[in-house]
Amino acid sequence: MVRGFLTDLHDLIYDKMKNHNKKESILFSPSTLGKDLNHCTIEEILPHLLVCSSMATIESKEKVWVATSMLVRFLATHTNNLVVMENDTPVGMVGSREVLQGLYSNPNHAFFSEQAVNNIMNRDLEMVSAKMRVYDLLKRMNDIRRDFALVQTTDGEFSTISARRLLEVGILCDTRIKVADIPSKKVVTFQKEDSIGFLIGEMLRNNTDVVILEKTPLFVTPQMIFEKISELNYLEDVDDFLDSKASILNLKNGRIISDNITVPEMCKIMLGMKNAFVMTQNNVLTPWDVITTLA
Repeated sequence: MVRGFLTDLHDLIYDKMKNHNKKESILFSPSTLGKDLNHCTIEEILPHLLVCSSMATIESKEKVWVATSMLVRFLATHTNNLVVMENDTPVGMVGSREVLQGLYSNPNHAFFSEQAVNNIMNRDLEMVSAKMRVYDLLKRMNDIRRDFALVQTTDGEFSTISARRLLEVGILCDTRIKVADIPSKKVVTFQKEDSIGFLIGEMLRNNTDVVILEKTPLFVTPQMIFEKISELNYLEDVDDFLDSKASILNLKNGRIISDNITVPEMCKIMLGMKNAFVMTQNNVLTPWDVITTLA
Protein backbone atom coordinates (compact mmCIF):
# COMPACT_ATOMS: atom_id res chain seq x y z
CA MET A 1 0.00 0.00 0.00
CA VAL A 2 1.26 3.42 -0.88
CA ARG A 3 1.84 5.13 2.46
CA GLY A 4 2.69 8.63 1.32
CA PHE A 5 5.53 10.81 0.26
CA LEU A 6 6.11 13.39 2.97
CA THR A 7 8.99 11.47 4.57
CA ASP A 8 10.13 13.67 7.43
CA LEU A 9 6.68 14.98 8.25
CA HIS A 10 5.22 11.47 8.06
CA ASP A 11 7.77 10.14 10.56
CA LEU A 12 7.21 13.03 12.95
CA ILE A 13 3.43 12.74 13.01
CA TYR A 14 3.20 8.97 13.24
CA ASP A 15 5.97 8.67 15.82
CA LYS A 16 3.95 10.97 18.03
CA MET A 17 0.64 9.26 17.34
CA LYS A 18 1.78 5.63 17.52
CA ASN A 19 4.97 6.00 19.54
CA HIS A 20 6.94 3.60 17.36
CA ASN A 21 10.47 3.69 16.01
CA LYS A 22 10.02 1.63 12.85
CA LYS A 23 10.37 3.80 9.75
CA GLU A 24 7.50 3.50 7.29
CA SER A 25 8.18 2.77 3.63
CA ILE A 26 7.45 5.83 1.49
CA LEU A 27 6.28 4.59 -1.88
CA PHE A 28 5.55 6.18 -5.23
CA SER A 29 2.99 4.90 -7.73
CA PRO A 30 2.41 3.76 -10.44
CA SER A 31 5.47 3.81 -12.70
CA THR A 32 7.98 2.62 -10.09
CA LEU A 33 5.71 -0.19 -8.83
CA GLY A 34 5.83 1.04 -5.28
CA LYS A 35 9.49 1.99 -5.02
CA ASP A 36 10.55 4.09 -2.04
CA LEU A 37 10.35 7.71 -3.19
CA ASN A 38 13.66 8.47 -1.48
CA HIS A 39 15.33 6.13 -3.97
CA CYS A 40 13.35 7.12 -7.07
CA THR A 41 15.20 9.08 -9.72
CA ILE A 42 14.06 12.03 -11.78
CA GLU A 43 13.74 9.85 -14.87
CA GLU A 44 11.44 7.46 -12.99
CA ILE A 45 8.92 10.03 -11.78
CA LEU A 46 9.11 12.62 -14.59
CA PRO A 47 10.06 10.53 -17.66
CA HIS A 48 8.29 12.84 -20.11
CA LEU A 49 10.79 15.62 -19.38
CA LEU A 50 13.57 13.48 -20.85
CA VAL A 51 11.82 12.68 -24.12
CA CYS A 52 11.00 16.20 -25.28
CA SER A 53 12.63 19.49 -24.35
CA SER A 54 10.37 21.72 -22.29
CA MET A 55 11.67 25.10 -21.20
CA ALA A 56 11.13 28.80 -21.79
CA THR A 57 14.26 30.55 -23.06
CA ILE A 58 15.51 34.06 -23.72
CA GLU A 59 18.73 35.30 -25.29
CA SER A 60 21.15 36.98 -22.90
CA LYS A 61 21.30 40.21 -24.93
CA GLU A 62 17.54 40.77 -24.91
CA LYS A 63 16.30 43.74 -22.93
CA VAL A 64 14.65 43.34 -19.54
CA TRP A 65 11.28 44.47 -20.89
CA VAL A 66 11.24 41.42 -23.16
CA ALA A 67 11.91 39.11 -20.21
CA THR A 68 9.20 40.85 -18.18
CA SER A 69 6.70 40.44 -21.00
CA MET A 70 7.53 36.73 -21.24
CA LEU A 71 7.25 36.23 -17.49
CA VAL A 72 3.72 37.66 -17.55
CA ARG A 73 2.79 34.73 -19.80
CA PHE A 74 4.93 31.98 -18.28
CA LEU A 75 4.54 32.64 -14.54
CA ALA A 76 1.17 30.88 -14.68
CA THR A 77 2.46 27.79 -16.53
CA HIS A 78 4.92 24.99 -15.81
CA THR A 79 7.83 27.30 -15.03
CA ASN A 80 8.50 30.49 -13.12
CA ASN A 81 11.90 31.23 -14.65
CA LEU A 82 13.34 31.81 -18.09
CA VAL A 83 16.51 30.00 -19.11
CA VAL A 84 19.05 32.51 -20.44
CA MET A 85 20.87 31.27 -23.54
CA GLU A 86 24.13 32.17 -25.29
CA ASN A 87 25.11 30.29 -28.44
CA ASP A 88 22.44 27.66 -27.73
CA THR A 89 23.91 27.03 -24.27
CA PRO A 90 22.14 27.73 -20.96
CA VAL A 91 24.15 30.32 -19.00
CA GLY A 92 21.72 31.51 -16.35
CA MET A 93 18.13 32.11 -15.39
CA VAL A 94 15.89 35.09 -14.87
CA GLY A 95 12.64 35.02 -12.94
CA SER A 96 10.41 37.34 -11.00
CA ARG A 97 13.01 37.68 -8.25
CA GLU A 98 15.68 39.09 -10.58
CA VAL A 99 13.27 41.54 -12.21
CA LEU A 100 11.86 42.67 -8.85
CA GLN A 101 15.35 43.18 -7.41
CA GLY A 102 16.34 45.30 -10.39
CA LEU A 103 13.09 47.24 -10.32
CA TYR A 104 13.45 47.89 -6.59
CA SER A 105 16.87 49.48 -7.18
CA ASN A 106 16.06 51.18 -10.49
CA PRO A 107 12.31 51.93 -10.72
CA ASN A 108 12.44 53.61 -14.10
CA HIS A 109 11.92 53.06 -17.82
CA ALA A 110 15.65 52.77 -18.47
CA PHE A 111 15.86 49.60 -16.39
CA PHE A 112 13.46 47.88 -18.77
CA SER A 113 14.46 49.49 -22.07
CA GLU A 114 18.26 49.68 -21.72
CA GLN A 115 19.36 46.93 -19.35
CA ALA A 116 20.11 43.54 -20.92
CA VAL A 117 19.05 40.27 -19.37
CA ASN A 118 22.66 39.19 -18.82
CA ASN A 119 23.09 42.12 -16.42
CA ILE A 120 20.40 40.90 -14.03
CA MET A 121 20.32 37.13 -14.55
CA ASN A 122 21.22 34.57 -11.90
CA ARG A 123 24.28 32.71 -13.13
CA ASP A 124 23.95 29.90 -10.58
CA LEU A 125 21.95 27.65 -12.87
CA GLU A 126 21.32 24.28 -11.27
CA MET A 127 22.02 21.40 -13.69
CA VAL A 128 20.98 17.95 -12.50
CA SER A 129 21.27 14.41 -13.78
CA ALA A 130 18.27 12.31 -14.73
CA LYS A 131 19.76 9.69 -12.40
CA MET A 132 19.61 12.05 -9.41
CA ARG A 133 17.39 10.88 -6.57
CA VAL A 134 14.25 12.91 -6.07
CA TYR A 135 15.02 13.37 -2.40
CA ASP A 136 18.44 14.83 -3.25
CA LEU A 137 16.87 17.14 -5.83
CA LEU A 138 14.31 18.45 -3.36
CA LYS A 139 16.91 18.92 -0.65
CA ARG A 140 19.13 20.82 -3.09
CA MET A 141 16.24 23.08 -4.12
CA ASN A 142 15.46 23.74 -0.48
CA ASP A 143 19.11 24.52 0.30
CA ILE A 144 19.46 27.07 -2.52
CA ARG A 145 15.95 28.46 -1.90
CA ARG A 146 15.08 28.11 -5.57
CA ASP A 147 12.51 25.75 -7.06
CA PHE A 148 14.20 25.48 -10.43
CA ALA A 149 16.66 23.13 -12.13
CA LEU A 150 17.55 21.88 -15.60
CA VAL A 151 17.76 18.23 -16.61
CA GLN A 152 19.20 17.09 -19.93
CA THR A 153 16.96 15.21 -22.35
CA THR A 154 17.89 12.12 -24.35
CA ASP A 155 18.61 14.24 -27.43
CA GLY A 156 20.92 16.66 -25.61
CA GLU A 157 18.39 19.42 -25.05
CA PHE A 158 17.08 20.51 -21.66
CA SER A 159 13.86 20.55 -19.65
CA THR A 160 13.01 22.53 -16.56
CA ILE A 161 12.05 21.09 -13.20
CA SER A 162 10.04 23.41 -11.01
CA ALA A 163 7.90 23.14 -7.91
CA ARG A 164 4.83 23.36 -10.12
CA ARG A 165 6.00 20.36 -12.14
CA LEU A 166 6.59 18.43 -8.93
CA LEU A 167 2.91 18.79 -8.11
CA GLU A 168 2.48 15.98 -10.65
CA VAL A 169 4.46 13.77 -8.29
CA GLY A 170 2.28 14.69 -5.35
CA ILE A 171 -0.89 13.81 -7.23
CA LEU A 172 0.37 10.28 -7.93
CA CYS A 173 1.06 9.56 -4.28
CA ASP A 174 -1.35 8.22 -1.68
CA THR A 175 -1.02 9.48 1.86
CA ARG A 176 -3.10 10.08 4.96
CA ILE A 177 -1.20 13.30 5.60
CA LYS A 178 -3.59 16.23 5.41
CA VAL A 179 -3.13 19.91 4.70
CA ALA A 180 -3.68 20.60 8.40
CA ASP A 181 -0.56 18.55 9.18
CA ILE A 182 1.71 20.90 7.21
CA PRO A 183 3.33 23.34 9.67
CA SER A 184 1.93 26.85 9.54
CA LYS A 185 4.24 29.63 8.41
CA LYS A 186 4.19 33.39 8.49
CA VAL A 187 1.54 34.77 6.15
CA VAL A 188 2.94 37.87 4.44
CA THR A 189 0.26 40.56 4.32
CA PHE A 190 -0.25 44.16 3.26
CA GLN A 191 -2.82 46.91 3.79
CA LYS A 192 -4.77 48.88 1.21
CA GLU A 193 -2.71 52.02 1.72
CA ASP A 194 0.65 50.28 1.35
CA SER A 195 2.78 51.12 -1.67
CA ILE A 196 3.94 48.85 -4.46
CA GLY A 197 7.46 49.40 -3.17
CA PHE A 198 6.37 47.93 0.15
CA LEU A 199 4.88 44.90 -1.61
CA ILE A 200 8.05 44.26 -3.59
CA GLY A 201 10.18 44.65 -0.50
CA GLU A 202 8.04 42.10 1.36
CA MET A 203 8.28 39.64 -1.53
CA LEU A 204 12.07 39.91 -1.62
CA ARG A 205 12.59 39.84 2.15
CA ASN A 206 10.33 36.85 2.66
CA ASN A 207 11.22 34.98 -0.54
CA THR A 208 7.56 34.76 -1.52
CA ASP A 209 5.51 35.35 -4.64
CA VAL A 210 2.23 35.77 -2.77
CA VAL A 211 1.25 38.68 -0.51
CA ILE A 212 -2.25 38.70 0.98
CA LEU A 213 -4.40 41.79 1.61
CA GLU A 214 -4.93 41.81 5.36
CA LYS A 215 -8.17 40.17 6.57
CA THR A 216 -9.26 39.27 3.01
CA PRO A 217 -8.66 36.48 0.46
CA LEU A 218 -7.29 39.04 -2.03
CA PHE A 219 -3.68 38.67 -3.10
CA VAL A 220 -0.86 40.13 -5.19
CA THR A 221 1.82 38.26 -7.16
CA PRO A 222 4.79 39.46 -9.26
CA GLN A 223 2.76 38.67 -12.36
CA MET A 224 0.19 41.31 -11.40
CA ILE A 225 2.94 43.88 -10.85
CA PHE A 226 4.46 43.05 -14.24
CA GLU A 227 1.06 43.33 -15.92
CA LYS A 228 0.66 46.86 -14.53
CA ILE A 229 4.19 47.78 -15.65
CA SER A 230 3.34 46.54 -19.14
CA GLU A 231 0.18 48.68 -19.16
CA LEU A 232 2.37 51.68 -18.26
CA ASN A 233 4.66 50.96 -21.23
CA TYR A 234 7.38 49.76 -18.89
CA LEU A 235 7.27 52.92 -16.79
CA GLU A 236 7.80 55.37 -19.64
CA ASP A 237 7.28 58.87 -18.15
CA VAL A 238 6.53 57.25 -14.76
CA ASP A 239 8.87 58.34 -11.97
CA ASP A 240 7.02 57.26 -8.85
CA PHE A 241 5.88 53.70 -9.53
CA LEU A 242 7.16 52.32 -6.22
CA ASP A 243 5.21 55.02 -4.38
CA SER A 244 1.96 54.08 -6.12
CA LYS A 245 -0.70 52.48 -3.95
CA ALA A 246 -1.21 48.74 -4.18
CA SER A 247 -4.84 49.49 -5.05
CA ILE A 248 -3.83 50.28 -8.65
CA LEU A 249 -3.08 46.58 -9.15
CA ASN A 250 -5.69 44.09 -10.29
CA LEU A 251 -6.08 42.13 -7.06
CA LYS A 252 -7.58 38.65 -7.28
CA ASN A 253 -9.35 36.31 -4.90
CA GLY A 254 -7.45 33.33 -3.54
CA ARG A 255 -8.79 29.78 -3.45
CA ILE A 256 -9.78 28.78 0.08
CA ILE A 257 -9.68 25.05 0.81
CA SER A 258 -10.44 22.82 3.76
CA ASP A 259 -7.40 21.83 5.78
CA ASN A 260 -8.98 18.37 6.07
CA ILE A 261 -8.11 17.31 2.51
CA THR A 262 -5.02 15.24 1.76
CA VAL A 263 -1.81 16.64 0.32
CA PRO A 264 -2.31 14.85 -3.05
CA GLU A 265 -5.75 16.45 -3.30
CA MET A 266 -4.16 19.83 -2.59
CA CYS A 267 -1.56 19.22 -5.31
CA LYS A 268 -4.31 18.38 -7.81
CA ILE A 269 -6.13 21.63 -7.00
CA MET A 270 -2.93 23.67 -7.35
CA LEU A 271 -1.98 22.07 -10.67
CA GLY A 272 -5.25 23.19 -12.21
CA MET A 273 -4.92 26.80 -11.05
CA LYS A 274 -3.50 29.81 -12.86
CA ASN A 275 -1.97 31.06 -9.62
CA ALA A 276 -0.79 27.88 -7.92
CA PHE A 277 -1.45 28.54 -4.26
CA VAL A 278 -4.25 27.83 -1.81
CA MET A 279 -5.39 29.31 1.47
CA THR A 280 -6.75 27.78 4.66
CA GLN A 281 -7.98 29.60 7.74
CA ASN A 282 -4.44 29.78 9.12
CA ASN A 283 -2.05 29.18 6.27
CA VAL A 284 -1.07 30.05 2.71
CA LEU A 285 0.38 27.12 0.76
CA THR A 286 2.30 27.19 -2.52
CA PRO A 287 4.17 24.55 -4.55
CA TRP A 288 7.27 25.72 -2.66
CA ASP A 289 5.74 24.29 0.51
CA VAL A 290 5.66 20.89 -1.17
CA ILE A 291 9.43 21.16 -1.65
CA THR A 292 10.23 22.38 1.85
CA THR A 293 8.08 19.66 3.38
CA LEU A 294 9.48 16.91 1.17
CA ALA A 295 13.05 18.03 1.74
